[in-house]
Amino acid sequence: MVAAMKYTVCLVIFIIADTSSAEVLWKLGAGIGNITANSYPGSDQTQSITSPIPYLKVKTKWFDLDREGLHTNWFENTNFRLDFSFDLGLPVKSSESTLRAGMRDLDPVAQFGPLLIYQIDDDQRQKWQIHLPLTYAYSFDDVDASPAGRVSNPRIYFNYLYATKTQPLDISLSLGPVYGSAKYHDFYYSVEPAFSSPSRPEYLARQGHAGYRFNVSVTRLMNGYWLGVYLRYQNLTDAVFVDSPLVKQKDYWFIAVGASWLFAGNL
Repeated sequence: MVAAMKYTVCLVIFIIADTSSAEVLWKLGAGIGNITANSYPGSDQTQSITSPIPYLKVKTKWFDLDREGLHTNWFENTNFRLDFSFDLGLPVKSSESTLRAGMRDLDPVAQFGPLLIYQIDDDQRQKWQIHLPLTYAYSFDDVDASPAGRVSNPRIYFNYLYATKTQPLDISLSLGPVYGSAKYHDFYYSVEPAFSSPSRPEYLARQGHAGYRFNVSVTRLMNGYWLGVYLRYQNLTDAVFVDSPLVKQKDYWFIAVGASWLFAGNL
């Protein structure tokens, strides 16, 4: 789903690049990946998904596209940059969730939106940044998309690049609070009267603080292959919805690993 959105954005980039006669650099690949995570933040159950994954990287005069999102080159000679980020929420079958038994299933959620970046420090190998994102969430039932609120994760970001010509190692870390709208929290944590019970009382989620999130990613290009590991941890101790009956534990883990063969491109 998110990959499909990226391909759409990529198509727009190619059109823009072609009309401006700018050179387009690109790399295409395909592989396989696995996600193991709690069903949603607050769930005490985990799920594992293995699926094919695409690899796509595009560089133009005005835009770059990679797995982290769409990067613009609009602001020259400033410490600011405007990007567009993407994220994903896993689907949850209520028949396989103890906390949500008898409730509606949670459809997969795609999140995307603008990301304002302020560059604190940058050199050839490492950089410190402040990331200020605002992402809009949409749940997908087959081909129908429904708004699912907004979420933001302002954070401090650090990146280290061990650069070689053919086998660069890229390490990124970030840490910051998470905030969600009432609609976004309602999607995951509200209990409507029709689904309430003595062990799962009615609950109405509200907007506000959703804990703290820590991200780590490590990627490497090696002999025509891309290898990647991504880890996300979120602590819900002070979240506004922590007293929801759909919250069982305060630690959320999301781990993704993948490998792709890079078979085409001029990048």
